[in-house]
Amino acid sequence: MSMSSTKLVGSNMRALVASQFVTTPLSMVVTVLLARSLGAADFGAVYLATTVLAVLFLFVEWGGQSQVAAAVARDRRLAGRLLGTGLLLRCLLAAMVLAALPALGAVMHYDTAVRQALILCGLRFLALSMSALCGALLRGLERMRWQAAFAVASSVLDAVAMITVLLLGGGFHGVLLAQALSAGCAVALQLILLSRLGIGRLQVDRVAAAVLLGGGLSFLVLDVIQKMQPYIDATFLERLAPRQALGWYSAATRILGVLLIPTTTLAIALYPTLVRLWQDDREGCRSLARSALRVVVQIGALVSTGTAVFAPFVVGLIYGREYAEAGTDLRILAGYLLLVYTNIVIASVLTATGRQWKWALAQSLCLVVSVGLDPILIPWMQSHYGNGGIGVCLAVVVAEILMVGLGLAWLPQGLLDWSLGRTFLRCLPAAAAAGGLGLLLNHVLIAAIPLSAAAYGFVLWIQGELDADLLRLLLPQSRTQNAA
Repeated sequence: MSMSSTKLVGSNMRALVASQFVTTPLSMVVTVLLARSLGAADFGAVYLATTVLAVLFLFVEWGGQSQVAAAVARDRRLAGRLLGTGLLLRCLLAAMVLAALPALGAVMHYDTAVRQALILCGLRFLALSMSALCGALLRGLERMRWQAAFAVASSVLDAVAMITVLLLGGGFHGVLLAQALSAGCAVALQLILLSRLGIGRLQVDRVAAAVLLGGGLSFLVLDVIQKMQPYIDATFLERLAPRQALGWYSAATRILGVLLIPTTTLAIALYPTLVRLWQDDREGCRSLARSALRVVVQIGALVSTGTAVFAPFVVGLIYGREYAEAGTDLRILAGYLLLVYTNIVIASVLTATGRQWKWALAQSLCLVVSVGLDPILIPWMQSHYGNGGIGVCLAVVVAEILMVGLGLAWLPQGLLDWSLGRTFLRCLPAAAAAGGLGLLLNHVLIAAIPLSAAAYGFVLWIQGELDADLLRLLLPQSRTQNAA
């Protein structure tokens, strides 16, 4: 494996992880304040609106995140042209989407809360789309330290805006408008800081538009398929169960988003380097991908175990008694975590190596699972357990199992070897040790979580699983690096 490439991915990943020590607590504070101030029903309305907008704004972004990052990773001279052209295209396409939202709300027979959330959250999505374009540019430049700084600044602005509005007595409309304004301020800050990177004058030209619209089509299809599953799940849940069930499921998925930070962070740092290596050093690309898969299996097994053990306690601590059923949802989704950890890295590898159409096919089969299982499982779980969200959670786990199998089968030839299976088998006793200790100490949460994690790491260490390839990704410096 290329030592410099591994160090670069590791350095970028550590910068992003460091930013999470600020952004994650702030994000959780904002989520908790929103959930507690709005209540489960209105919180569910916001979740449905953001799920709908996540699909619609894919046509605004047009696969731009992955396409821009890949194009800049291959030729950094395109940065200014892609940014200028991309910002203009997103403004034009977003205007069309925002204008269509009232008609969409009427056609779908959404209630007043959902319709209002669509408009207010839509303004925020416009700013977030522009922010994502700036972030994609930084990914392509492999400048994750800047992206980490942007993430921290954005989280601080969002938290300050939310807390200020709540202290002033703002309600449903006030907090959503505040989030839109803070997202707009974050974009302005990003553009100012990007000007210091020397990317050249922002330009709008046909060549850049062709790269964005033509090259981004395959990524758009993939993005649409990925976002359709949560949209389908939310729509069935909103129609087949009380709004509170949607609010519980939304609360569980917010925590799930935090738990996915380690693997999404790795994937963000990994992708542009994989693109560059696939072009220049294919064996180095395969070696780096193998190490990344082993890392996410190790981390995913720990996070899945911890979620299964501690979910009810964490949900109760964060959201309160009204959201107790979210703990049930989250505990079921623990089975999903290890699977999706693996799939996020598989997706990075497949898209970096030009196999995004295959991954889109695998994702589309998940939609079939949701459409087939949601109408059956949601009403059954609602009638038997009073929580239709359990049915969605089970369908999601089934779909992710299918994804893992297809993703592993479609990885580039020569990438998989015995090391990934060995890592998985070694994680089993480590997870058992962590889970057993967590159950024993679950009445002392502040001690149970770190001690369980320490037990997990110790069992892996005595099995010799924490080897040089993994340490180069995870640690700032290691003996193996110094020796090299």
